[in-house]
Amino acid sequence: MQDMYTLKLLEKMPKRLSSAAIILEAADGRALFVKANYKTYWTFPGGVVDPGETPKQAAVREVREEVNVGVDIAAVDFVAVADRRSAVASTYQFIFQAKLPADAENTVRLQASEIDEYDFVTKQQVLDGDREYSKAALHWATGQAGYIEQAFDEF
Repeated sequence: MQDMYTLKLLEKMPKRLSSAAIILEAADGRALFVKANYKTYWTFPGGVVDPGETPKQAAVREVREEVNVGVDIAAVDFVAVADRRSAVASTYQFIFQAKLPADAENTVRLQASEIDEYDFVTKQQVLDGDREYSKAALHWATGQAGYIEQAFDEF
């Protein structure tokens, strides 16, 4: 059991929200991107890590919810963690990668309450800026992995 001093110290420490996403790559190297109705940019399927969940569990759950793609959690690999800071909040985004299941490209179904569109995108499209993409997409397109610091004017 923790002593009272430790508990009081922990209460004063800032809480940090975490999110998780999965880069789902098709056999030809294209990745599945989504356009959420509350964002101005395209990004990988993912979302907030719920209490009691690991980031990997959250990423797998969010992919199922947002695009109806089932991913074997054992086949999901860690790519990066982004330390995201803005005037609004500081968060961690855990980024994972998995192969898109062979039949999934033709069976994507969007979570209508949250996701407006999806597309399969190449790294070159991201680099060319054919639309607005998340910073995570740019990290994928340039091969960045590990620990990444991101600064935002806003989220």
